[in-house]
Amino acid sequence: MGFSVSASAAIIFISFLVAFSTLYTAWDSTYSNVQGAREEWYDLRISQLNTLIDLNGTLGQATIDTVNNVYNVTWYIQDYGPTMYVKGWSCIYDGLYKTIYNVSDDNVGFLEDYTYALPGETLLLNVTNIPLDQTEHNLTVVFDNGCWLRISWHYNGNTVVIDERARGCPTEVS
Repeated sequence: MGFSVSASAAIIFISFLVAFSTLYTAWDSTYSNVQGAREEWYDLRISQLNTLIDLNGTLGQATIDTVNNVYNVTWYIQDYGPTMYVKGWSCIYDGLYKTIYNVSDDNVGFLEDYTYALPGETLLLNVTNIPLDQTEHNLTVVFDNGCWLRISWHYNGNTVVIDERARGCPTEVS
């Protein structure tokens, strides 16, 4: 008792169809994932190319408290580019990660509850309780697309002086 040649051929043919359909499904899924990643990369790159956030013309204001020997700085950060989602921003102040949403928890934060930065809008970012000495301080605000704004400043005995400000976005490594 054995299988006939036609039955054996049919079994082999059906197994090829099952194998091909499995391989096609895997290929199609992989292709869709690659296309999705490519589209996400293009969207991120377009976002990075259009990001233009900087200090506005007035730069900010400083409040000096000689009684407590500290000062506070409010930076006026303006969005010159497209609408940005502010809740995705983070910052590094003098080498330490700080939350940016509430100034009372770690002395760095927005003065208002911002969700989005609209084109042309100015956001007030406050840094409080800075020791009243001539130490240089650095603040880097990182946006949700990887771009950043960096400000370096110090107190010169009379006022707060900006030493450097820079902005940029990550680039690819080839």
